[in-house]
Order: sequence, then C-alpha cells, then structure tokens
Amino acid sequence: MNRLKLLKDKKSKLLEVANEFRTQVLRGSDLLHACINDLIEGKLNKNKLEEVIQCEHNGDVAKEKYINVLYEDKRSLPFLVEDRYRLIKYLDIISDRSEELARGLLVFPFNLYDDIKEEMEKLNDTYEETVKLLIEMINLMETDFKTAYEISFNIETLKRSGRDSKFKILGVIYKKSEEKSLQIYLISKICIKLYDMIERAEEISDFLRSLIVKYPSK
Repeated sequence: MNRLKLLKDKKSKLLEVANEFRTQVLRGSDLLHACINDLIEGKLNKNKLEEVIQCEHNGDVAKEKYINVLYEDKRSLPFLVEDRYRLIKYLDIISDRSEELARGLLVFPFNLYDDIKEEMEKLNDTYEETVKLLIEMINLMETDFKTAYEISFNIETLKRSGRDSKFKILGVIYKKSEEKSLQIYLISKICIKLYDMIERAEEISDFLRSLIVKYPSK
C-alpha cells in the first residue's frame, strides 16, 4: 500500500514539474512565432526576443527540477526513468534552438525580401503548430496512447509542409544578386533554423511512437 502511495505521489509531482518545463518550451515557441511574424511585417520587437531567451532560462530551471524529481526514487517508475530523461533532453534541444534563433534576430540587420514573406509565414506557422502538437502528444502519453499515436502522423505531415516551404524560400533567395550575399546568407539561416526545429519535433514524435510500441497500451 505504501509503495502504491509512493508511486502515486511521485507521479503527481513529476507531472507537475514536467508541465512547468513543457509550458516554458511552448511559451518560447509561441513568442518566437510572434517575433518571426513581426520580422515579416518589418517591425521586429526586441523585447519579445528577450522574452524568448528568458523562456529558455526558465525552462532550464524547470528542467533541473524535473530531473531531480525523476531520480529521487527510480523504483517508483520502473522502466520509465531513462525514457523520460531522454525526452527531457530532446525537448530541451528545441528550447535551446529557439533561444539561439532569438539571439540571432536581435542582431539581424536586414528586412526580409517581399517575395518570400508569404512562404516564410507558412513556414513559421508550421513551426508553431508542430511544437504545439508535440507538446500535446507528450501530455497524452500519460493517458491516451491511441490519440498520441495519431498525432504523430499529423506532425509528419507538417514536417513535409515545412520542408516544401524551406526549399521554396531558398529557391527564391539563392537567385538574388551576389552583392546581397550576407543578406541572403542570414535570411537562409533563419529559414533553415525554423525548419530544423520542425524536423527535431518530428524526430521526437518518432521517439514517442517507439515508446507506444515498447510499453503496454493505455
């Protein structure tokens, strides 16, 4: 009976700190999405970018709390500790890359080309939607394997859409005058980094799908 109570108490505490960490990752993603939209409209807000960076720092604090709770008593969550830890580290990569892109935008000296704005907006929306679905999928892993599994295929579809947008943007800007080589390079980096986070989210969803196969159905 005591063991069952220990498991229940630890799982409740674990879900609480896990949610705190995921909330910071999601908030950073939402803010970065807004910042990219501001860039598209030619009115980049540096205060918002600082908030993205702060979300990453807050996420690191929450992540360490999460890890500490996870390892307080490994016996309370048999077979799950290692996989949960991997998920924390994978998700942290998205948070780190959001911060990295925000820092780059703080010193970005150009405007976007008008002929890529529409596709950049599509790529940016795909990025936001992918991260939201990933966080939803992670949350559902605690209660509903079936729905989580279905979401993974939606994330795959978003990845393909993001890849199409990325190459359309690159196809346009790589034809620009060589005199604008620095502008071309920096804009391509924004595009590539956005897509990289979409790709990373899809890789994490694949990992989650492997856990659904690994553990008994819920």
